[in-house]
Amino acid sequence: MTAAGVVLEGVWKSYPRYGPGERTLRGFIARRLPALGGQERRWALRDVSLSAEPGEAVGLIGVNGAGKSTLLRLASGLGRPTSGYVEIPDRTASVLSLGDAFDLSLSGRENALTATLLAGVRRREAQRRLDAVLEFAELEAFADAPMRTYSDGMRLRLAFGVIAQLEPEALLLDEVIAVGDLRFQAKCMARIRELRQHGTAVVFASHDLNKVAEECSRAVWLQAGGVRLVGDAATVVGEYRDAMRSDTVERTPAPADGTEGPLELRRNRFGTQELQIVRVALLDGDGAPTREVATGDPLRIELGLRGDGSIVDPIVGVSAHRVEDGVVCWDVNTETDGVRLGSVEAATIEIEIERVDLMPGEYAIDPGVYRGDWSHALDYHWQAYPLRVTGRGGGQGVMRPPLHWNVRA
Repeated sequence: MTAAGVVLEGVWKSYPRYGPGERTLRGFIARRLPALGGQERRWALRDVSLSAEPGEAVGLIGVNGAGKSTLLRLASGLGRPTSGYVEIPDRTASVLSLGDAFDLSLSGRENALTATLLAGVRRREAQRRLDAVLEFAELEAFADAPMRTYSDGMRLRLAFGVIAQLEPEALLLDEVIAVGDLRFQAKCMARIRELRQHGTAVVFASHDLNKVAEECSRAVWLQAGGVRLVGDAATVVGEYRDAMRSDTVERTPAPADGTEGPLELRRNRFGTQELQIVRVALLDGDGAPTREVATGDPLRIELGLRGDGSIVDPIVGVSAHRVEDGVVCWDVNTETDGVRLGSVEAATIEIEIERVDLMPGEYAIDPGVYRGDWSHALDYHWQAYPLRVTGRGGGQGVMRPPLHWNVRA
């Protein structure tokens, strides 16, 4: 094994830039002969270098098309760089390579066995691990169903079920941490941490910035195929968020003359407005509009969306922060919770909060809808919806957890 689990140095990757007529025989010949001017290339990666030490997790962030998946595919052995150097350990596991090995005509059980064999496990041992693969993926009931009947999430769960039974020196993941519900995601992260404790180097791409900041020691921000920033994960994520906010402000239209109401573009409303939040309602346990809720009581938040259908799978997020000091109390979104919206023209989004376990005080609810790659906001409302939490005062912190006191003599 090398001194660093994963090493990429000065990696460039290009593809032919096809235009009208370039898929003809003449176009094919032109691409091979410089004299005919057929050498135009599209650069997916531009001089990218990164390393992940044994036991380290390195995150890749950036908008869709920034080069994250291309980089991971090259590191997985699915393609070769146009120039540059890639070195990975012999025992490298990747959801990309495992997923590509799946045969849609075979059953889940057969695909799991094949993927385990391709990962270098001997047949007898692979068969022994098969039940554990299906159990981890929580697909025992679908083991004999053909892969073509599996959803994308089920396929990724099966791929991660295989990985969970391996002991790779390096692990490469592309958004697999967003698979399934929060409980399954937590199980995946727990297994990844176990692998790291035993020396596995991890590189993963994710739009979940909180997860990158929490789980990675370093992060690489890719933009247009190149490295914009590399360093401490929390610092890189913070810079990325600042850039996203700046981009959103720049894309926000100027307010129209004579606009009245609590929301005003560029003051407390930001985003391109390609998809708009046209209604926000805070409702109590009886479904009545409210601006006040007692600690421990339920709260329902309803968002009405309106667009022209051109935005596909936007992300809806809602956060709550304490007005006094701006502390973020919670921040949830549809992507993290595995909710896909499809093409949106008109929709109502509901968030059921079973208990508002916040300390009494003044809070603000901030809803937003974002592009699927988190590049910028489509519509974000800032500090426009106050919420007072009532109850017995005293104590410090943000949360008031449900509890019972027991006193024994």
